[in-house]
Amino acid sequence: MLTLAQIAQALGGRISGSQVVAPGPGHSPADSSLTVKPSSTAEDGFVVYSHAGDEFGECRDYVRAKLGLPPWQPKRTSNGHADLRLVDTMNDAAISETSDMVTAPAPDQDLLPKHLVATYPYVSGDGEVLYEVLRYDPKSFRQRRPIPDGYAYTLGDVQPVLYRLPELLAFPDATIFVVEGEKDTDRLHAIGLTATTISGSTTWTPAVAEPLRGRHVFVLADNDKSGIAKAEKAAEVLHAIAASVRLVLLPGLPPRGDVSDYLDAGNTKEQLQDACLRAPLFYPKATTPPPVMEPLPFVDISSWRVGDGVPPREWGVLDLFPRRNVALLSGEGAVGKTLLLLQLGVAHAIGRDWLGTLPEPGPFLYFGAEDDTDEIHRRLADILNHYGADFPDVDDKLHLLTFAGEDAVLGHADRAGLVKPTPLFERLMTAATAIKPVLIGIDTSADVFAGNENDRSQVRQFVAMLRKMTIQANAYAIVNSHPSLTGINTGSGLSGSTGWHNSVRARAYLTTVKTDKDDEPDPTLRRLEFKKNNYGPVARSIDLRWKNGVYVPVGGIGSVDKMVKEQTADSLFMALLNRFNHQGRNVSEKAASKNYSPTAFAKEAEAKKYGLRKPDFDAAMRRLFAASQIAVEPYGPPCRGTTRLVTR
Repeated sequence: MLTLAQIAQALGGRISGSQVVAPGPGHSPADSSLTVKPSSTAEDGFVVYSHAGDEFGECRDYVRAKLGLPPWQPKRTSNGHADLRLVDTMNDAAISETSDMVTAPAPDQDLLPKHLVATYPYVSGDGEVLYEVLRYDPKSFRQRRPIPDGYAYTLGDVQPVLYRLPELLAFPDATIFVVEGEKDTDRLHAIGLTATTISGSTTWTPAVAEPLRGRHVFVLADNDKSGIAKAEKAAEVLHAIAASVRLVLLPGLPPRGDVSDYLDAGNTKEQLQDACLRAPLFYPKATTPPPVMEPLPFVDISSWRVGDGVPPREWGVLDLFPRRNVALLSGEGAVGKTLLLLQLGVAHAIGRDWLGTLPEPGPFLYFGAEDDTDEIHRRLADILNHYGADFPDVDDKLHLLTFAGEDAVLGHADRAGLVKPTPLFERLMTAATAIKPVLIGIDTSADVFAGNENDRSQVRQFVAMLRKMTIQANAYAIVNSHPSLTGINTGSGLSGSTGWHNSVRARAYLTTVKTDKDDEPDPTLRRLEFKKNNYGPVARSIDLRWKNGVYVPVGGIGSVDKMVKEQTADSLFMALLNRFNHQGRNVSEKAASKNYSPTAFAKEAEAKKYGLRKPDFDAAMRRLFAASQIAVEPYGPPCRGTTRLVTR
């Protein structure tokens, strides 16, 4: 019978009680995962057990080789079948399995050999398998790396890498979810998220994390002390490499729970993303957020000049609503704010008039929280019918969002009174930046602003948040709002503090038309009063009448036909001037000259087509001079003093 001393010497182990503790196959000399016990009843003369989950046959053959015993061969029974002996490593009992019967004593479940349930490959950026993590049941793990004649159960000189590395490299702009364990990584991959982890025997280092440089990273912690510590370690390393790091402990996790438990509880991919976005930015405990030390971004005016090069102001609606700004449209309930806003949006989309004005053509993005989809459908049908158009005419120009009966909050105030954008706002701003609408309609302020409207600071922060969106999208925004009783009685149309009035660049108030005795003589009449206009005329009002589902002006701010004719004359003047100059037919700005430009242009076929005469081109030339779109330049010998008209 083998002695403990013989076994210990052969395996390079130590005697512990009635057994020997030694390194397992493929493990380092300092390892002590293998337990071997002499046995007079065991076929091999010993029983063996691996605390690292190494396969029983591999351990048995390893010990036999170290002891100088021949390779193990199964015995043959009298009926010719192999007699496979599986040894319960601690009790010297044997399970004798033949084709006829299996008998065994009740084993100690904690000591049974473990079963492989999953293999997780760690591969290089080129797809070469560097090593694998093996998962066993009962839960345990080990690593192995491929070698020419099989596997070695140590990493050796192989450098650790991130799990699913090729996928991380294939999507350089993806946000990364760092989790604890390969199972959770695969679970997030299955729902369309880019995730990674490291094996349990490796640690987070700058070299391992390097593929995540410049990325936005969410580090998801398991809900236990160890899981949080591991997540913090990962976040500390990533903080110096990633563009941003957020350390996330998901809400509602059970003790020791992880992201798979979170999803198993019925939470969706979108809820997971929202929970991650709400997590604060991570900063290591030993540091604080770095102060902003960059110099202030002063505007460089060295190239500015009075006159030439002054950028023209861009309007959504000329002299009423400037682009890259926020406006307010207030009115009592049921007065028609939503209809008026939708009319303006459709006018942008199909390039038509709105209450006697000509809005800039372009897409319309509507974010509503009051009317459902069917109601919006009905209103738009009336508006399009008014313009003689149909839905196919605006299919790619109207972008509608309806959140009636749902959470539509875009900004909320925290305990410190700071207004924070919600994930929904971030999604809206992303959409607006992509669509590039002329107008963003938000209906209404009470549904989207979860702050204190009596707090001027909070209102101003919220308007600034909306303005950031308009600047990025090169749009303007109109926010519908309801006035307070005081706002109704005073005629200001405001609600809460004066923060709304002071923060927006333009403000209009839609009311019913009443007599001095507060009577409403005609329920179809409305008055749109412009209460503020930072860049245009104020104290302007338009009387409207509801007719066939839309509002039409009773007394407008200008003739649409006249404006259309003027725009046509201006455009044709520029086109003809370019053509004449290209042909060498110089024209003059002087009325007494034979080649006076309005006289020459009025004779062209295009002028007759649009019904434009010499006075129309006279007026167009004055407007174009005022707008610095045309100029006079000399030509020919200087002694002659001849000049000609050119475009700028």
